[in-house]
Parts: sequence; structure tokens; C-alpha cells
Amino acid sequence: MYTYPKDIKDKLEYSRIIEFVKAESLTEMAKTIFDELEILTDLPRIQRLLDETEEYRKSLERGESVPISSFSNVTTDVYYLRKEGYVLELDSIRNIYRMVSIAQELLNYFADSDRVKLNPLLAELVSTIIVDRKLLMEIDRVLDEEGDVRPNASEELMRLTKLIRTREREVDRQFNDFLESMKAKGYLADAPESIRNGRRVLTVTVENKRRVPGIVHDESATGKTVYIEPESVIALNNDVYNLYAERRHEIYKILRALCDFIRPYADALLSTQHTLVKIDTIRSKAKFAYRIYAKKPLLQAEPTLGLKMTFNPILLLRHENQVSSVVPFDLTLHNKNRVLVLSGPNAGGKSVALKTVGLVQMMIQSGLLVPSDENSTYGIFKKIIVDIGDQQSIEDDLSTYSSHLTNMKVTVEQADKDSLILIDEFGSGTDPKIGGAIAEAILANINLKKTWAVITSHYSNLKFFAYKTPGIVNGSMEYDMAKLSPTFRMHIGKPGSSFAFEIAKKIGLDEDILDYAHKKTGKNEKAIDDMLVSLMSEKKEYEEKFAAVLDKQDKLDKLIAQYEHINTDMDIRRKKMKLQIKEITAAKTLEQSKEIDKLLKEIKHSKNEEKVKQAADALKVKKEVELKELEVIKQEVFATESVQTTQRLEIGGFARMRNGSSSGEIISIERGMAELQMGFITVKVPVIDLVSEKEPIQIRSQKSVQTNVERTDRSDTKIDIREYTKQDALNMLQDFMDRALLNNAFELKIIHGVGTGVMRNEVRKMLKQYKDIKEVWHPPHDQGGDGVTMVKF
Repeated sequence: MYTYPKDIKDKLEYSRIIEFVKAESLTEMAKTIFDELEILTDLPRIQRLLDETEEYRKSLERGESVPISSFSNVTTDVYYLRKEGYVLELDSIRNIYRMVSIAQELLNYFADSDRVKLNPLLAELVSTIIVDRKLLMEIDRVLDEEGDVRPNASEELMRLTKLIRTREREVDRQFNDFLESMKAKGYLADAPESIRNGRRVLTVTVENKRRVPGIVHDESATGKTVYIEPESVIALNNDVYNLYAERRHEIYKILRALCDFIRPYADALLSTQHTLVKIDTIRSKAKFAYRIYAKKPLLQAEPTLGLKMTFNPILLLRHENQVSSVVPFDLTLHNKNRVLVLSGPNAGGKSVALKTVGLVQMMIQSGLLVPSDENSTYGIFKKIIVDIGDQQSIEDDLSTYSSHLTNMKVTVEQADKDSLILIDEFGSGTDPKIGGAIAEAILANINLKKTWAVITSHYSNLKFFAYKTPGIVNGSMEYDMAKLSPTFRMHIGKPGSSFAFEIAKKIGLDEDILDYAHKKTGKNEKAIDDMLVSLMSEKKEYEEKFAAVLDKQDKLDKLIAQYEHINTDMDIRRKKMKLQIKEITAAKTLEQSKEIDKLLKEIKHSKNEEKVKQAADALKVKKEVELKELEVIKQEVFATESVQTTQRLEIGGFARMRNGSSSGEIISIERGMAELQMGFITVKVPVIDLVSEKEPIQIRSQKSVQTNVERTDRSDTKIDIREYTKQDALNMLQDFMDRALLNNAFELKIIHGVGTGVMRNEVRKMLKQYKDIKEVWHPPHDQGGDGVTMVKF
């Protein structure tokens, strides 16, 4: 990744972001990694870093607590441990033990399959940790909770410890007896005893020092008292001293054996440390992202800028308690418009927007989440070049512009289609006409190279050049003319005015001075600026009116759709009524036909047989006509219903019979008949009697716990998961919740019992996965209390 200038990270305040991220780190090793954080151009690697951080950030949102804590670097300790016979200091062994304990806690934490499903990338990282429980058990056998060697770490150490305690008690007894004896004789000072050279001594007045047998260890600064170890305890103290020496030697032997045991795990220890530091860096980035409301946007390999609702991270941190006061912006550049010329009033937010673009781009390519809408799109740039600097004094103007020209030279040389150029106050620092002309020439050059750029400027020639040149687009920072103050909102597509005269008038500059300035600017300059002010005002008014028109159009579309629906529905009802009348008429005709057939049999041999036969034939013809009319109306009604409510029937689709609820897959359609596969059977049905259906939900067959809850058309609102294993109970609960959602349930009751609270917590965790839940609570004690969880959608 090529960046320019050397202090680009400071200019864009990227260094400050890194300091905030480092502050979240638990280990010094993670902080070192952030000090050397690389800005990447490899999309898969960037994507992986962002995915890991986003996964951890979501776990923070869910209230999860991944068990990782601070630990010391064991690299040097492992280096010496590799040397045969080397014995580590006790502190070094403690550090190794702490690191391995954290690794074991992580392994235990991700042994839960539900956590693995929610955090697959973290679980994958943790799975690379190899911790032999024997190592933990052996260190735990030797060291106690405080990290000291246990008295029973070996039989010899236990023997020496007991012997030391016995000797020390004997020393205390004899010392106290002698002290009382000397105190009674008046040989001791007001403070009768003290410690010198690690031994208990008597504080004896100088005139009585020859009356107290023993060894003089010290005397006071005034010379009035001496410190004497009684003769009767000297031998015992020497024994204790020798026993402590033996004890130290035994501890050394124990630690040497422990180091011999740890030594084969040297490679595994370094690998574990690497993984834990990796998790610490992910945690640090996620904690920081959570703090600034950052999300993972969309990424693509080619350069692009599709920023939506993007905040400046530094401003968010500065106004952490008043986030609503920070104004986000949208900025979309694509292959047709790769360069933005941003204009507008001073202190209107141009420079902040410019820096934000560079800052969030560097953050993304470093694997950091950004405070943008998650539907934002970020491309990958291989070069980022900035020219950002504050105005200097008049005496330094020449050197300032020389510096700008140097930056422009680098920009022109390095600019290509994979570059992002950020220039603040383009062309400033010299004569406006000359500076504007040079700036326009450079702008044309980088546009020709299809470079991506965001440039701020007040120069009218650059705004006009952007207006007429393909690939370049104008943009402006909004200014409220009524309040005469900036709104910090960005608008793409229109240039902005500097509002110099308006701002000068607001701060109270003399009217004569302003009139003189108006005349000196000339008619053309004033006309252009006035036109820009007018455009901004008209644009805002147009946007408001356009928004109102869109709102009205939306309401009108809804009314039209509603009217068409009602009209179609009424048409169907009229046709159905007509169908019902025809069905009744056809039924009567059918009955008459039956009566005539019966009558024909009775008068078969009568004289009126011929007339009756004629009447029967006429009735038969009438019946056929009415049945045909009935079929036509039926087809018309079904066709109207089909247009309104169903899709076109086709092979491979799904359909159901109009008078049934079971659906099946359409296997074939031929001559007005459709063949449906319904479960294990195949049926043939007239196409007219079918209604198109969506593909039915496939319910996977699996073993499940049988409950006494009956299946009905409605969803049950209560479930009892007591006396089941945790996994079976959670499977039942998930099925219960899914059915409740499908049936639009309002309030549910989950009975899990009180117990140790484990099942209650598991129920709470599962409920967090359902976004439609409005409220979760426990009822009063007389209605189940903590043993029951109530859910409202």
C-alpha cells in the first residue's frame, strides 16, 4: 500500500484511532501489533479481518462475555525453557500457567455448540489451541492459588516445612521466656524487641548490654540502645536458617522437575500465545467498533466510494455523550463520476468530510469497522495521497505554495486508476487566477488517468470545470440562509457558494467595507456567486416540494391499488352471484328432466307418448344449453380470480384444488388436465379447478421429543419444558417459538422451573435470537415467578 506524505496517518487522524483501539487491548503484545498495523490491499484478507471483528462485535451486542483476560509475554521464558536443564523463575512459571488457563477457559467456552454457531470464526481460531490437561494438572499440583510452591509438592518439602514450623515455635517460646526475664530485671528499653539481620533481637539499654548474654547485631544511631540476639536461641536460629536453605534447595529441585515436564510443550505454548494475542486484537477492534457504533460495510475488489450515513469517528468520540450532534453524510462515486469537487462556506464541514473519506478508507483496509451504514460499499485502493494543511502566516505563503506544488508533483506522478487523492483547498496559497489555472490543469490530468479524488476548493473555475467535464461532479456543503449558519450536510451534484459576504455580514463587518468589496469583485464574480446561492436555495425548495409530491403520489398509488382491488372483488362477486343463479336454474332443469323420464315410463304405451317425447327432447336441449352457460360463467369467475390472486400454472410449480387445502407439485399439463404429485399419490385434476400455490415449506424429518401438546390450526401459547434434558428442551422451545411466529401469536408462556437458573438463562439466550419479541419478563411469585418466562411479540 503506497501512502503519501509520511505523516498521512497524523493528517487524517488515523494515529489517534489506533491509540483508541490500543486502549482496549488486554496485552502489550496486541498493542505492539496495532503500532505496526498494516494497511492492506488484499480483499480476502481484509474481508476475513472485518468478519472476525464484526462477529465479536455482535457477541458484545448480545451481552456475551468471551473469557479472555490479560497475560504476560512468555516468548523469552519459552526461549530459555528450551535449554536443557534450565530452571525458570517462579514468576515465569506463573505467567505460563495463567496463559494456559485462559486458553483452557476458551476451549471450555466454545465447547457449547450454540456458541460455535453464533461465533464460527472465533470458534475456528480457538480450535487451533492445543492444551494438554496434564500440563495444567502438573503445574496446579506444584503451585497453589497464589502461585507459590505448595508445601506438599514433595515429601521432602513437606518434612522440611513441618520441621521449620516446629523449630520456629521453639525459638519463639525460648525468646519470649528470655524477653520476660530481661524485662523483669529492667535491662530492656521501652520497645523491648526488634528485627535485625532477619532475626528477633532484644532492645537493650547500653549500660546493661554486658548483663544480657548473646550476640550484638546493631546499635541505635544515638548509641543509647543495642540490639542483642539471646544466647539461648542462637543455636535454634541457626537450625532454622539451615532448614530454610534446605527448603530452598528442595523447591529448586521441584521447579527443575516441573520445567522438565513443561519443556516438550514449548512450541504449543508459543502457538497458544499467538492465538490468544490474535483474539485480543479482534476483541480490541470489536470493543472500539461497539463504542463508535461501527458496522461491517459491503466490500469490492475494485476502487469505489459508496458511503452512506458515514460519521467521522473522531467527532463521535469527542461528542460521545451527544452523538446526535454529529452530522453524517452520504458520498457515492462510481466509474462515471470518480472525482468530487466539494465547495461551500468556510467552517461548513468540507475539510472534515474530506478527512473522513480518507480516514474510514484507511480503517477499512486495516481491518477496522467503520461508522457507516452497513449497506455502504467500499472499494480497495492501492494508493492514498493527501494534501491537507492549515493556512500559515503571510511570511510563509511562498513556502506553503511550494509545498503544495511538491505534493501536486507527487500526485501527478503517482496517480492512476487505483489511487485515492484527497486535496484540501486545491490551488490556494498563491494568486487566485494562477493557482486556479494550475489546479484546473492538474484536475484534468488526474481525471484523464481515471483517478479517484475528493477535492475541496472555493475557485469558480474548478466548479465550472467539474460541471462541464465527464468524470467529475460538483458537491457542496449546505448553508442555512435563514440562520446564516452551516448545517454540515453534504449535497452531491451542485456547487456551493463560499457565502463570504453573508458570513461577513453576520459577524458585523462594516457595510461600507462590504459595499466596496462587492464592487471590487466585479459583476461576473458576483453574478456567479449569486447564481450559486440561488441554486442552493432553489434546490432545497425543489427537494422539499419533490418529497411532498412523492408522498402524495405514494398515497395516490395506494388508493388506486385499493380501488382496483375493490372493483375486481365486486366484479368477482357479481359473477359468482350470476353463477349461483345459473346453478339453481340448472338444478331445477335437471329435476324436471328426471320427472319427465319417470313420466315417460308410466305412459309408454299411451296416445300422448309422442308429445311427451318432444317435450323431453326440448328439456334436454335446454339442460345442455344451461350447463354450457354455467361452465362459461364458471370459467369467467375462475379466470378473474386467477388474475387477481394466483400465479400462472406451470410444470414444476405447485397448486391446490379450489375446494381443498392440500397442495402438490405439477408433473404435467395436457388437454386441460393437470397431473399432481401429492405426497405418495398422483392425481389428475382439471386445470380450471386448480389454484397456483407457492412451494410448501419442507419440514426436515428428525428425531424429536414427543410432548402432550396437541397439534391444531392455531399456535399453542404455553409450553412446559421441565424434566427434559437441556438440548431436548431447547429443541422443543425452538419448534414452539417458530409455530407461534407462523400463527401470529401475541403472548407466550414458557414454564422451565426455578432450579439453579441454568434453564432460565438458556431460554433467555434463545429468545434473544428472535427480533420480533417486544418484551420478556417473569410473572408475579404466585403465578410462577422466576420459574416462568413470559414473552410478548
